[in-house]
Parts: sequence; C-alpha cells; structure tokens
Amino acid sequence: VPASSPIKSLADIKGRKLAVAGGPIDKSWLLLQAQAKKDGVDLKSESTIVYGAPPLLAAMIADGEMDATINYWNFCAALEAKGFRRLVGMEDILPKLGAKDRIAMVGYVFDENWGRANRERLARFLTTTNKAKEILATSDADWETITPLTGASDPATLHAYRNRYREGIPHRPIADEQADARVLYRVLAEIGGRDLVGPAPELEPGTFYQPPPGE
Repeated sequence: VPASSPIKSLADIKGRKLAVAGGPIDKSWLLLQAQAKKDGVDLKSESTIVYGAPPLLAAMIADGEMDATINYWNFCAALEAKGFRRLVGMEDILPKLGAKDRIAMVGYVFDENWGRANRERLARFLTTTNKAKEILATSDADWETITPLTGASDPATLHAYRNRYREGIPHRPIADEQADARVLYRVLAEIGGRDLVGPAPELEPGTFYQPPPGE
C-alpha cells in the first residue's frame, strides 16, 4: 500500500480497490483470502478486485489507481524501494494457516522417469543452484555485478531485490518443507476448489524430490 495509506490491516481493505496479480487462483491471493476469512473478512466479495499482469498492476498502484496490491515479490520489492509500505507478507500469514516456518513457494518441475535416468545430471544441477544461492545470500559485491540482469533502475531497487530474495532462499530439510506443503495444500484445496487442484484434495506423494542417500 502507499506509505500514507490509511489501510493498516486486512479489514481496512473492505470497500477498496485491490489489484491482484496472477489471477483468481493465484496461491498467494488464495492464502491471503484464507487468512482474512479467519479474521472475519471476505476480501473477494467485500472489495473491488482487479486482476492483471504484474507490471501493469504495479504501475496502476504507483499512479494511485488502486488502494492496495498483491503482486509478485520482485514487483513488491520495487514498490518498497519507492516508499510503498508492506501491509502483510506470506511469512506473516503461513504460521496462522498451520505452517511451522517459511516454505518454498516456487520450484523446479521435471519428469520422474527422466529424474531416475539422469540422477547425476540432476545432482549437479541442484548443487550448482545451491552454490549460486549461497553466493547471492552472502555476497553484496556479486549483486552489484549482476545489476544489469536484475533490471534494477537504481541502488535502492537493487538493494530491495537483494534483501527480499535472500529472505526467500529455502534453508530447511525437504521433509519439513513437505510437511508444511501438505498443510497449505489443504488450505488451497478448500478455498480454490477443483479449479485449482482438480480431483486431488491432498498433496500427491512424490511431489517433492528426495535425492538418493549420499547425493
């Protein structure tokens, strides 16, 4: 929300214009609705909801056309660098919905048969991505090096990208991630229905990749 916005809680969004990136079944939007309902607020019916592409919605709230926005993390970080205020983050919502800690919200998807046939290649890929995340988590200098790749228009935006990205790097064992994912999947299935999860009310076994022992 804008820094000077009178909106201080989810309840304050009632009757206002809320811009939502990702569409009606975006997971962050659904989880936010679930939490708001716990607080007695039905955001979907009690607010004016506008769906659209992330950059468009970021521009609309920057121009004062929207009262609040739910957007992808990098667009939110860029808005924060411009002085916008974060009302609530997923890290605030997830524990209230039953998760024990932060959970990875984005991942890689690959065919199970391919994974079995290419275990060494997959292990190298995972090792490389983990090393890259470690560098990004610890080296400010490397963030300066990749500035052109981030699209950051100024140092404040780059620093916002860096800080928010670091917060989102997964650090927990896969088993803990999977346990929380099962809990949140049930929440998503309840509020998103078949449009989101189809006929699967529970997280499918095998969704999380478990490297063989020693890898």
